[in-house]
Amino acid sequence: MFSFNQAELVSSKPFGRKGNHHHFLAEEREARDKRLFVYRYNQGGEKNRRDNSSRPYPSLMGICSRFETRKYRQDQFKELGLGDVVMAGKERWRKNLRNLNIEGFLKAWIGRGLREIHHVGDQMDGRMDACLGYTAVLGAEIYESMGELKDELREDQKKRAIDGWERMNVKR
Repeated sequence: MFSFNQAELVSSKPFGRKGNHHHFLAEEREARDKRLFVYRYNQGGEKNRRDNSSRPYPSLMGICSRFETRKYRQDQFKELGLGDVVMAGKERWRKNLRNLNIEGFLKAWIGRGLREIHHVGDQMDGRMDACLGYTAVLGAEIYESMGELKDELREDQKKRAIDGWERMNVKR
């Protein structure tokens, strides 16, 4: 086991430097990824969709834009590899986690599963990241559904209370 040193992660030799942007060389990227697990789009290098091999694999922008719409819950993402579905779901929930009405333990654990970069000592790989991400995304979806159900029940209770009040006043 080795210690976590952030200075080792970023090399002092920039490649193609313009302004303050640092572009990693392939060797630097491999060395960094060995220390920390970072998910990359289409890690399997698939060329064709899973559901229809005569069509090309969707682009990263296409996948992410589908998760940003409200209709994503009806989308089954059959043409994508599981890793890309988990990656896009994690990205969506990283942005929206604060909108969930959960606190403390639950929020912390879901947040840990949504991380893109995991600590060196976690011994991460693609399978572990997919499991954590899948669980975190599913947990966030469940809590969002529960919140929506609570809101619908409150509205229904208000409507019934108003209807009951009106019926009571009509009887008088």
